[in-house]
Amino acid sequence: PAHMDAWGRMFREYGYPFDAHIYEQRLDGRPRVEALQAIMSGEPPERIAEAARVKNDYFLENLEKGLFSRFESSAAFVRAWRSRGVRMATASSSVNVHLILDTIGLIDAFDVIVGGNDVRYGKPEPEIFLKAARAMELGIADCAVFEDAVAGVTAAKAGGFFCVGILRNGERRKLAAADRIVADLGDIPSNDPAFWT
Repeated sequence: PAHMDAWGRMFREYGYPFDAHIYEQRLDGRPRVEALQAIMSGEPPERIAEAARVKNDYFLENLEKGLFSRFESSAAFVRAWRSRGVRMATASSSVNVHLILDTIGLIDAFDVIVGGNDVRYGKPEPEIFLKAARAMELGIADCAVFEDAVAGVTAAKAGGFFCVGILRNGERRKLAAADRIVADLGDIPSNDPAFWT
């Protein structure tokens, strides 16, 4: 809700249409400025940068108001796999990733945190996942990426990673490039090797 609301407020203010389809297809998972450049392509760079700042301000305001949802089953998944000794990284396009993880109480659950300001090329380019794997000193074949955004699934597959798509809503075909698709991280079997092949 925090992101959707912030994008919606900013786009209305700047006179652009916005709905869930635009969010899923053109914004979700992508770095803020890159996404805006695609939508506001006729605008000068200064106006795009200003719009990006406005969106971020609205998002931070929403976060402060508590207008966010923590997926409890996802948090439980992270904690359970962490307790089994599985090394974890988060690779988020958001420049606010540390603040978000701290707010939802998961900042200590990850060995590596890579955010949007840590890479030159955002999703759908694979740089963010490659950087996370290198930071954990793991090969691509030893990693799995969990993604709920089309741009993220595209990035994971472009990097050669095994990818689990998390389809919380919408049509299955939007994440069809993923190796596996689940409705929730809680649906991932903890002891089924066939799932990972």
